[in-house]
Amino acid sequence: STISLDAAFAQDDGERPFDARNKQIGFFVNASNCSNCGECVRACRKHSATPEDMPSRRKIVIYGDEDNGGLYVSTSCMHCVEPACLKVCPAGAISKGVGGIVSVDGNRCIGCKYCYQACPFSVPHYGSYGMDKCDCCLGNGVKAGDTPYCVRACKFDALHYGLMDDLMAENPDAKRLQGSTDPSMLLA
Repeated sequence: STISLDAAFAQDDGERPFDARNKQIGFFVNASNCSNCGECVRACRKHSATPEDMPSRRKIVIYGDEDNGGLYVSTSCMHCVEPACLKVCPAGAISKGVGGIVSVDGNRCIGCKYCYQACPFSVPHYGSYGMDKCDCCLGNGVKAGDTPYCVRACKFDALHYGLMDDLMAENPDAKRLQGSTDPSMLLA
């Protein structure tokens, strides 16, 4: 039996350091269900109040030839178990919090772009205020473990969010994205 996100996060008293081995959250994308409707991207932009001149925190990537059955994959920050961005940030602007959510403090970011250079997925992007990326809607008032707006907006059951162990158990045919940073994303 799987533990609910609420129960998993209720066990965290906020005093202990985060333990990624037993509470890492992430995303599961069922690419066969994704239609490239863009609702996840629109929800992300709306609830994150992303300025028009900034890229969205979430995007849809097309793998293969779109005209011959290519796959659409909704992506954002991978909230890696070992985030390279965090390791190289000289300002200490990047942190890993409850649930393994990797966040950036825009007030501390100095815009050096070391995080972009270190990220194997080219996730960080920049505006006049510094680096921006997905924080699982923490900055939008969503509590760690609650469903981010992008997942809520998915009409085709293509985008899921939860504890990685649960997502893997519920989707045994899914493959975990591989990388030196141990990304928290499954794909089927």
